[in-house]
Amino acid sequence: MNPGETLRNPNSNHSLLPLRVLLACLLSFAIPAFADHFGDIDVTPITIANGNTFHGYHEFRFLIENHSMKYPHKVTLVIPDRSYSSGNSVGRLSRTISVGPEQRALVPMWQPPLPITGNNQMRVLVDNDEEGALNLPDPTRHMSMNAYTGGGYPYRPSYGGTPGAQTAVLVSRSLNFDEMNRAFNAKLGVTDYSAQMAAGPPDSTARGGFVPTSWMPAPSALGPQWLELEYSSPQSAKGVRIYFTTVIPHGTQIYIKGASGTNLFHTNMPPTRTGRFGNLDISFAPTTEPVKTVRLEFGTGGPGNIGVDAVELIGPSGNSWAATARASSEASGAYGPPSASTTPTHTLLRCELPAQEWSESWLSYTPYDAVALSATDLKTLSPAAFNALWSYVECGGNVLVFGGAALPESWRAFSEKSVDQGELRHIGLGLCFSYDAAQISALSSSEIKRINAAVDASGRTWQGLPSSDTANQSFPVIDNYHVPVRGTVFIMLLFVIIIGPVNLIVLSRTNRRTWLLWTIPTISFLTCLLVFVYSFLREGITPDTRIAGVTILDQANHRAASVGMTAFYCPLTPSQGLFFSSDTEATPLVEMGYGRGTSREVDWTQGQRFGRGWVSARVPAHFYLRKSETRRERLGFESQNGQTTVVNSLGANIKNLWLADGNSHVFVASNISAGQKFTLPASIALLEKDGQSGAHGLLEKCGAQGDISDGIPFLQPNTYVAELDADPFFENGLGSKAQSARTRSHAVVFGTLETLAKP
Repeated sequence: MNPGETLRNPNSNHSLLPLRVLLACLLSFAIPAFADHFGDIDVTPITIANGNTFHGYHEFRFLIENHSMKYPHKVTLVIPDRSYSSGNSVGRLSRTISVGPEQRALVPMWQPPLPITGNNQMRVLVDNDEEGALNLPDPTRHMSMNAYTGGGYPYRPSYGGTPGAQTAVLVSRSLNFDEMNRAFNAKLGVTDYSAQMAAGPPDSTARGGFVPTSWMPAPSALGPQWLELEYSSPQSAKGVRIYFTTVIPHGTQIYIKGASGTNLFHTNMPPTRTGRFGNLDISFAPTTEPVKTVRLEFGTGGPGNIGVDAVELIGPSGNSWAATARASSEASGAYGPPSASTTPTHTLLRCELPAQEWSESWLSYTPYDAVALSATDLKTLSPAAFNALWSYVECGGNVLVFGGAALPESWRAFSEKSVDQGELRHIGLGLCFSYDAAQISALSSSEIKRINAAVDASGRTWQGLPSSDTANQSFPVIDNYHVPVRGTVFIMLLFVIIIGPVNLIVLSRTNRRTWLLWTIPTISFLTCLLVFVYSFLREGITPDTRIAGVTILDQANHRAASVGMTAFYCPLTPSQGLFFSSDTEATPLVEMGYGRGTSREVDWTQGQRFGRGWVSARVPAHFYLRKSETRRERLGFESQNGQTTVVNSLGANIKNLWLADGNSHVFVASNISAGQKFTLPASIALLEKDGQSGAHGLLEKCGAQGDISDGIPFLQPNTYVAELDADPFFENGLGSKAQSARTRSHAVVFGTLETLAKP
């Protein structure tokens, strides 16, 4: 069922009305607890995935059911019920939908990349009447300024660049989550609180509590908890020494297992003294078989009360440390910022929905730096969900497919690179990894490093965005938006001179000093009017807009993936706010923190409307944009009499064009009007073999602003690079209030011709 689609309930035969009323009364006690009732309307929150995410749009999804047999209802959802308005945040997220009698609808809405500051509830209005509120499933974990989870430390996201890049990976239910977590968060100093932190020698000396270099269970895992360590060189042992950062709960079990899997020793570990941490020795008779595994079981103790730094195996001839470790769960990324290392951390989130129910909007995948799923999942996606996942990859995401089945035909058309047990394809600005193996544990360490590198690169994109303090320097919307100090000082000085000495001297000489009662207010009024006129003449009331971007245009599939920036400078605050399409991801370039910034409103009733708080008068507002949609713009080709004619159907004038045909011949042209036909000139060069960087190189070199002087280094056979004097792919957020004379627009298009898209 598509998001927002209204469905007719089955068995709506009104002849059975008495029986149905009776059944409704009898079954009203059996309705699940997660459905909240507001008169005729039931609202059910649907959990997609729980955990911290650090960029993109977080999806909220609700099932709305109208049980009235006669009346339609207009339902408005508002998140949060009460806003605390702290710093740059979303203070109101809303959507209104009409639901007919005995109908239901799936209603998604998305939280832009700003935290929601408020209570964890959603207000429900039915026919404009407030009916109550319901609890939300973990709404504050996206872009949270203070992600306190289980008593952890606050994570403060900032586009200015924290140490390392926080990344999130969405894992399908069909994959082994523990194996994925181990692959992404090996001991290489990568992820805090992971099980692998308990391998090797202790590195959390003299610290207790929430120590990133120790293993701790996930805050959401209620138990039982366990930690299992393996030693690469099994040896006979006479004891173990456990280094812990918390007080070990009473009743903890310890198991010593031999290389054959035989249980050599088992005991209850004595509890440590309250408030103490350190190390604990457990002694036993020397084992007759080499010890391979040590397993600790902690029962149902609170996750925040369990922390293990290392487990040392004590032998008659020497001691050793564990080489690998695995656990019931890991608090990877849950307790705040990364440790002192600058190595990125990966947060893995398990999708709670089967693939058949995955979102049909690409915005729902934007919080994730990678999406991992099986080949079977890929096949069971609805056509709209597959299209959304395709858009996600085109805009720079990473997709990991396990299970050996061939990719869909539309993806097999893209260039392929062989990797260990699979293939790698560049799709737009993103990557698709496809492996024969059904699980990531079957891959080599070098291949897992390749995947990690791609995910980390995606995360660093968001760390490199400018902040509100530097955005207008790197992408100026106007040359000077500061207060006109010289002009204002001159007017004020003139005002002081006229209202003071000049006024008194003139009135004294004319013997009309009593006129001071009206000359002073009049001069003050005229000065205010002068300041207003000066400001109006200097800036006017018409807003300034700048738009620039890079678009990857797939002509064969009629798809366009765009990355860019837009900026607004409004002398007066726009009353209607900004409008973006439901396909546009708009990331505000602002700082986040307590007490700094404003609360903002977003409404999803018709597209994406940014209401109050997004643009302030005389303050530049900048956004980083990504967008994927179906487009018909193209370069058309006709061959006549041995000459090739090109038609500019890109929707804007071409300033410069660089084109390579299937034989790697390079052609250059310039100053081509929109709709104009021109004859392709003679080739000027041949492409260098294996020396062209393609779309990825173009975006890396030019940036989202699309500054380019030469497109030849990026060309590949049957591609072109076109520099346009306007950007037809990004809408102007001001809509009708924007004027073309005050709008600067620029775009660079990397186009792939039809011959590239054939299998």
